[in-house]
Amino acid sequence: MIEINHCRVGRYECSFGENSCCYLAAGDFAVCAAARKKSSSCFPLRHYHGITILLNLDAISPEMRKQMEWYGVDLDVIRRYICTENRCCILRSEPTIAHIFSELYTAHSVPDTGYLRLKVLELLHILTRLKNREDVQQTEYFNQHQVECVKQAAALLTQELTVRRTIEQLAQEVGLSPTALKSCFKGIYGSSVYAYQKEYRLQLAQKLLLETDCTVAEIAHRVGYENPNKFSSAFREAAGMTPTEYRKMRPIG
Repeated sequence: MIEINHCRVGRYECSFGENSCCYLAAGDFAVCAAARKKSSSCFPLRHYHGITILLNLDAISPEMRKQMEWYGVDLDVIRRYICTENRCCILRSEPTIAHIFSELYTAHSVPDTGYLRLKVLELLHILTRLKNREDVQQTEYFNQHQVECVKQAAALLTQELTVRRTIEQLAQEVGLSPTALKSCFKGIYGSSVYAYQKEYRLQLAQKLLLETDCTVAEIAHRVGYENPNKFSSAFREAAGMTPTEYRKMRPIG
C-alpha cells in the first residue's frame, strides 16, 4: 500500500515518531509506504487544501499490470523503491506534477471514473522513474522536542504582538539555540520568524478593519505597531491598498 499526498494550499505536518516530523508546503508532492505509520498529523498554518490517494498494489490484477507496463508503469519498481525500503519521498513544486494535480482537483466534476484512473496512471508513471529523478528532495526531519519548542515560539509571537523580542531572547524562552529555532521555524511554517509574525499582524489587522469600528491608530497598536504611519505603509505594501481603502470593502448591514 502506498500513500500519495499533494499540498495545494497551506502546510501539512506529518510525524512518524520522536525524531521524524516532516512537512509538505504548497505545491509539494509526497509518496510513502502506508506501512510507515504516522503517529500524528496537523496543519501548522491552520488551513490546508490537498489530495490524498491510497493505492493497494496487491489489489491490482495481473491483466491490469500488463496494461500498465504498456504505458511504462512498473509496479515492482515502485514497490521496491517505496515499500521495501520504507521511504518517504518529497518532490517540491514542479510543473508536470502541478498540472496532473490541477486536473485531479476538478475530477469530481467529471462523472466518468476512467478520467480519475488516467490521472493516477500518470502519477504512477512518474513514481516508476522516481529513483532517477534529480528533484527528489532528501526529506528533512525535525524531532518532536524541536517542533514543540517552535510552536511555543509561534504562540508567543502571535499572542503577545506588542512585545519586542530578538531571535536570541525568543530562543532562550523556548529552550532552543537561535540557529535551531530559525532552521526549525522555517521548516514548520515556511517563513522566517519575523516574516511569520508580520503576516499574522497584517491578517489580524484586516480582520479588525472589517469587523470592528476601531480607528486605524488603535488597530495599529493592537497588532504591535507603535507608529500608525509605519503600520499603514506595511499594510499597503502587503495588501496593495491603505487600511482606510481596505475598510471600505466591509459589507454593509
